[in-house]
Amino acid sequence: MGALNSRVWAGPLDYANKSFPATIKEVKSGSRGTEYLVKYPTALKSLFRANNTVWGHFFVPNGPVGRRYPCILVLPGMAEPNIWIENQFMKRFRKDGFAVMWIEMPYQFHRRPAPLVPSGQVFLAHSARELAFNFRESVLDARRTLSWIRKNHSVDPHHIGIFGISLGSLVGAATYSVDKTPHYAVFLLGGADFPQLVEHSAMTAAFIHKLKVTPQEMAKAWPGLDPIDYRAQNYGKKVFLMNGWFDHIIPRVYARKLKDAFPDSRQEWVPFGHYSSIINLFWLPRYVADKFLRNL
Repeated sequence: MGALNSRVWAGPLDYANKSFPATIKEVKSGSRGTEYLVKYPTALKSLFRANNTVWGHFFVPNGPVGRRYPCILVLPGMAEPNIWIENQFMKRFRKDGFAVMWIEMPYQFHRRPAPLVPSGQVFLAHSARELAFNFRESVLDARRTLSWIRKNHSVDPHHIGIFGISLGSLVGAATYSVDKTPHYAVFLLGGADFPQLVEHSAMTAAFIHKLKVTPQEMAKAWPGLDPIDYRAQNYGKKVFLMNGWFDHIIPRVYARKLKDAFPDSRQEWVPFGHYSSIINLFWLPRYVADKFLRNL
């Protein structure tokens, strides 16, 4: 990563809202709407060619010509082999009349450096600086996607929201902290204070310790990247948080820090862990969709 110059570490999550090339291709059309594949350059170029193209999956409901729909940007978890969990929510969003856009995060799926590399694995990187770079790329890609959504003729630019799960919630929370496009957000199984979180998460602690990355190195690489850095400007933002009481991936202390980062948010708890929370999928998609219906 030495080829990446120092300026990428210095700034916060600023995004220059300039034009960028994007291709859009119809993938599938059905009774409820049309799905498109949207591809465009990453907002922060990495050293891996495959990772430098964002793959966006955009769904537009069927309706009268010229109608604009509320839209939800979906940010998936990082270490998942597929988006089965997120798809349960997106099915509900589509059924309720939302346009939906989900993106493949850095090093996920088509953005893997090589076909045999597990999806999302490279995101964890080998140093605090690299991890901060990857997180920053994720947020800036989300901001670029919001820019594309806002300008799409099928979307009502005043009714855009964000939905994230696990790491998608961390990225979404940072995005929502600095971007004025979204008007509502729902984050499931998310947290804040990432430099400390990776030291204490059951998913990353052993990896971080093996690399001998110190908390001091993490803190030095992370200024301006965490939603807790934006607490003052997050007053008044509408957010719904749901966390697992027995979650060892996002321990309660860091889930509560995410609540503190959005002072006017509402936080609810389920009596499960990070993965066992999937048991709530029989009712949770409808519950979350209702939040968006009421607030978008």
